[in-house]
Amino acid sequence: DITKLETFLQEIKRGTIVMAATYDDPATKMNDKVRELFVELGSSHVGDLRFRDNWVFLGGKGLKNKSPFEQ
Repeated sequence: DITKLETFLQEIKRGTIVMAATYDDPATKMNDKVRELFVELGSSHVGDLRFRDNWVFLGGKGLKNKSPFEQ
């Protein structure tokens, strides 16, 4: 349920480190709001995820730059 992920991402406190890993198709599950929340956490690839992609991300709430740990 994507609304649970959206709620979780919205409630993260500043300074919190966030790690995410997906296997087999996160793209079709995420909506624009969830993608925006990951961008706020430092993601530069979440907007490029496509069907059947895998994704690994390490970021944080309040980052000044994009995360260097994303693939």
